[in-house]
Amino acid sequence: MNLTEIGLRALKPPEKGQKDYFDDTIPGFGIRVSQGGTTSFFLFVGRKGARQRLAIGRYGIITLAQARTKARELLAERTLHKHKPKTITFGEAYDAFKELKFPELKDRTQSDYSRILDTHYVPKLKHERLEDITPDAIYRFTDKLVKTPSERSHALAVGRTFFKWCVRRRYISHSPLEGVELPKIASRKRVLNDEELVKVYRAAEQHGYPYGNIVQLIILTGQRPGEVAGLRPAWYSHNQQTITFPPGVLKHSREHTIPLGPRAIALLDGITAKHGYFFPARGKTDRPFSGFSKSKRALMRLLPDVDPFTDHDLRRTFSTNIARLRVQPHVKEMLLGHASAKGQVEAVYDLHDYLDDMREAVLRLDQRIGSLLAAA
Repeated sequence: MNLTEIGLRALKPPEKGQKDYFDDTIPGFGIRVSQGGTTSFFLFVGRKGARQRLAIGRYGIITLAQARTKARELLAERTLHKHKPKTITFGEAYDAFKELKFPELKDRTQSDYSRILDTHYVPKLKHERLEDITPDAIYRFTDKLVKTPSERSHALAVGRTFFKWCVRRRYISHSPLEGVELPKIASRKRVLNDEELVKVYRAAEQHGYPYGNIVQLIILTGQRPGEVAGLRPAWYSHNQQTITFPPGVLKHSREHTIPLGPRAIALLDGITAKHGYFFPARGKTDRPFSGFSKSKRALMRLLPDVDPFTDHDLRRTFSTNIARLRVQPHVKEMLLGHASAKGQVEAVYDLHDYLDDMREAVLRLDQRIGSLLAAA
């Protein structure tokens, strides 16, 4: 067909997947319309059996005339043999990133980067050549996280770090996220009330392993979602009834020991650890669970009458409930693993671990949750 501005505006999204419309005036040039209504120009180049699809840009950001001009330039460069050889794929660069960059990072940061890149980037970009990845290609999936602004900001931040590393390695000349501004995140104040907390705990029981158990442990221990997902059997002591996070796992980089209440102990004792994790990633034996987004959606389907909340809201709820039990602020901060629990001078001179105080606080919270569950 002969693409025109009027014709483009009349194109309707397909019921499923994507549909390509080719332009009669330039071989291989056309526009792709996705189910969600996104329309993007492309150009197919190369011989049959080894064709490559080059992204040109989203319709609306660039015009049909601009897209045609760019397509002609690309074809001319290939005809004159001025086009640059393709760089490695995103997947190949990511493998190199894990091999070369990860050893320099804390375990917590490695887990965080893996979760973001595996969840958001790899499914969409794994087989794409780095130099073909446009800002538009990234925004297509990060824009869908608008209802979870913290996750959206985090996804862009990790992507920006990854592509900057690719530039330093000379895999690409510039990052597709160069100069991107991260969305501003409003400070959250969501704390679940007692009725909501009981419903979430029961739904997590119904949801089961692994994500449901992770949610229960966040409620019972107040630890960060990534820290709970990354729990290793070697850190857990049934006899001491504690978890000891080694240096580098938490934000403050120090070893951190927390006591456990009866419910958390029963949960961990009931899990058969695999590949060195209580919650290993599905099909990947070298990393912890990372499927938060999909699992959270499934959990929320069990909670139709509970307002949306994040996993971190459960940690804030833990902190609030601990404070309601009149636990001393410094004990609460130590349970949460905050570096501010001890000042810089205290960290040097006060070596007391306050474990007994933390254990008393955890037991009181465990009893309170038990009472709420029994009364529901």
